[in-house]
Amino acid sequence: MMNEPVRVLQWGMTEGLGGLETFMMNVYRHIDRSKVQFDFLQSHDAGPLVYERDIERLGGRVYRVMYSERESLIRSRTCLADFFKEHPGYAAVHVNANFPYAFPLKYAKRAGVPLRILHSHNIGSAARHDQGNFLRRMMWQARTAKVGHEIDVYPNRYLACSDMAADYMFPGKSYTWVRNGIETDRFAFDGEERKRTRDEFGIGDDTTVIGFCGNFREQKNPVFAVEIFAEYVKVNATSILLMVGDGRLRSQTEHRAEELGIGSKVKFLGVRDDMNRLYQAMDAFVLPSRFEGLGIVYVEAQCAGLPCLASADVVPQAAKVTDLLDFVPLEDTAYQWAERLRRSLEVHTTRVGRAGDVRAAGYDIQDVADRLQCLYLSSGVTSNDVQ
Repeated sequence: MMNEPVRVLQWGMTEGLGGLETFMMNVYRHIDRSKVQFDFLQSHDAGPLVYERDIERLGGRVYRVMYSERESLIRSRTCLADFFKEHPGYAAVHVNANFPYAFPLKYAKRAGVPLRILHSHNIGSAARHDQGNFLRRMMWQARTAKVGHEIDVYPNRYLACSDMAADYMFPGKSYTWVRNGIETDRFAFDGEERKRTRDEFGIGDDTTVIGFCGNFREQKNPVFAVEIFAEYVKVNATSILLMVGDGRLRSQTEHRAEELGIGSKVKFLGVRDDMNRLYQAMDAFVLPSRFEGLGIVYVEAQCAGLPCLASADVVPQAAKVTDLLDFVPLEDTAYQWAERLRRSLEVHTTRVGRAGDVRAAGYDIQDVADRLQCLYLSSGVTSNDVQ
């Protein structure tokens, strides 16, 4: 009988589309699924995952079994223990997290799963939790201590998308840098696709297109992006801003654009699955994030040959894989950001694809998937052990 692939249980996929979901799915598509297969662990009441149909088509399974302590103290402690009894033989459990969290690995260790990975994908927010009343502070401190203990004890391999992401989630621990890989060929600059996409949107050759892509929430700072563009329009009236994404700050962002008198120049495109095409239509990319583990869109935009602006100190240096990316302090004004944007466009007057540079920097998704596959297969679990 032919050996079946070892199975790896993944945690971290959600119902929404973001950088973490994109990364996980990119790895899944490019891994050798005759050797390694993924399953996905979810909350018992989770809705359809953003890539659930693709997961099923690729041979993955989604298990909705987890309960939070708030829902049921008992079930939160038995759901995973029962799951691993019913599904023994996993080669690895891979927790992909944007915040300090290792809870599933506690039960993976008890079940004897040999490889237990905690993978940090973010650097967290600047929000403070030591404010408020005494009881709230004590509860937060207790939770922090508990999570810290789980992070110390239950993983046996630590991965991070950048040094800042590692320092945020497991400071001082030895870790492996796993780059947020992309399909470099897919995002490479294509002059013909640029013309087709701009024609589709009715964008003339003399129009400068500034791009933004991210969830419309505080982390991605979409309102400030509009304010930057409002300043840039003052020096380049023949420009528009394409904003890709959605979220709870979208209405506020739209209102701010109208308030600044640039509503007709800002195009809100919603969530898209064709960013590779939209990058072609753009001339520059601006994402003034308040914090990022890495920011995969910066890498995609550079691959497409776009000058990029990112926030200094809170976006890791690892995001700068070419000379196209400049860092600007978040403390700078919208006018100062717009001036940096203007100068960057003046310096990079000729559009050249940078796929080769991105690949050379180790960001090609096939290389990343191959590295993770070797890690999964090093667990010592044989294909016939998986049930």
